[in-house]
Amino acid sequence: MLKKVNSQSTIADIVGYIGDNYKATPYMYVNVQKYGLGTEHVYTWIDVNEQNEMLGVYLLYYDCIHFYTNNVDEYPIEVLYEFVKNTPHKVIMLQKTIGDRLEGLLGDSYYSERNHVIDMDKVGLEEREYRSAIATRDDVYQIVELLMSDAEYINVYEKSILEAQMLERFDNHFSRYFVVKMDGKVVATCSTYGEVPGFALVGGTIVHPDYRRRGLAGDVENYACHVLEEEGKSRVGFVNFHNTASLALHEKIGAYSVAALAKFVKK
Repeated sequence: MLKKVNSQSTIADIVGYIGDNYKATPYMYVNVQKYGLGTEHVYTWIDVNEQNEMLGVYLLYYDCIHFYTNNVDEYPIEVLYEFVKNTPHKVIMLQKTIGDRLEGLLGDSYYSERNHVIDMDKVGLEEREYRSAIATRDDVYQIVELLMSDAEYINVYEKSILEAQMLERFDNHFSRYFVVKMDGKVVATCSTYGEVPGFALVGGTIVHPDYRRRGLAGDVENYACHVLEEEGKSRVGFVNFHNTASLALHEKIGAYSVAALAKFVKK
């Protein structure tokens, strides 16, 4: 039975339910702590049995459905599928194992991908000079322009929605953006997709095509991790299963895969 979350004690129960498995559901883990009680664009539900034991957690963030369960092999897939069918959305994100189970029901109306969740606690430990800096609010507009030049973002977002989400997260001190500026403009960026005490998600690394092969991606990503390390925050990043080169590069600097996510985007 699905119950809408409306109390801070239930948020604490969800965090306890996820427990030490938070790196397997990083988006859910940070979003539910920041927005779990609901906003104009975010809603959370828990699935409980007759004994009121938690079976799974659903979170709708704008047009993205997030789902997590401690029982990926046996959670009733028809319950998840009914929620997906009846909830307007563009994207679905969940653990790979249950995503694999769901995919057969979704048919061919979605693009699908799989991503490693990589532990980045050994990235950014060195003391050195960086070309990167923490972005200002005004930089967000240029960052959005840069992100929307990439097919991955074009396929998922409308520019206005991405801009609204990024500004909201900036204003709520939930996300920070890191940039390299050259020739008076943002040419490389990386961000925290979400931050809570002791933990952050690092991603969104992109370099303008005219400024690639200059080490800017590594600089901005290492700088973000360096800032988070100094603040005592553990961190994870994301690498697509097909991007073996990126995974190999991350492994060379001490990052490693700790979990896997499935992502579905409506065509």
